[in-house]
Amino acid sequence: MSDYPAAARRVRGPVAAHFLAHHALSPADAIDFAPKDRIERWWFDRFRRIGALREVAPGRYWFDLVAYHLDAQAFSKRWVPIAMGVSLAIAAVAMLFYRG
Repeated sequence: MSDYPAAARRVRGPVAAHFLAHHALSPADAIDFAPKDRIERWWFDRFRRIGALREVAPGRYWFDLVAYHLDAQAFSKRWVPIAMGVSLAIAAVAMLFYRG
């Protein structure tokens, strides 16, 4: 996978790996796909929900890297401030127990 561009190397999940392996990254390169098990079904539904998997014909899909990364960026914007706040609260509580 090291020969993929950096944007493609940061994509997670078995469904995404399948689409990257088949280079299905544009409507012209769409491939047939049907999830084989419940884990693939979960990833497939998630990618469809965020708009990263696009259907061009019944059963033929392509992976939209831009939509995937826009969703990942939105996730970070939502959760990073929360994680920082929780970390600062834990540090503040830990400081209450400091005996110097």
